[in-house]
Amino acid sequence: MTSQRPTRRLPRLSARQLFDVELGLFLLSELMPSASPVALPGLLSSTDSVWTPRQHKLRSRGLALLTHLSHFTHWCDLLETYMAVPVHLQAYDISRDYSSFRPKTVGFSRNRLSVLRKVLS
Repeated sequence: MTSQRPTRRLPRLSARQLFDVELGLFLLSELMPSASPVALPGLLSSTDSVWTPRQHKLRSRGLALLTHLSHFTHWCDLLETYMAVPVHLQAYDISRDYSSFRPKTVGFSRNRLSVLRKVLS
């Protein structure tokens, strides 16, 4: 009799969801570098910030692509799933308490960050 080990379901993000999370984190890092990763919905819905023309352009493009992430619970659910996917798939490290995040500096994630920069440029 062979025993079967229960298969553990790994958290899954579609390629689009992975892109959205990382684009949202990139946008936050450009416009509000010291903000918590959960601050994206506020950034997308805020209209009273004083920014440079370049920052306004980034926010406008980000808003056009990420409007669907302006709901706090949806964004937090995606962040939670993103944090649970295998580390080698992540371009950002997010602290367990959601207080901070930073881009990874090694591996292919650097290439993804340059793509995100071009998307919003």
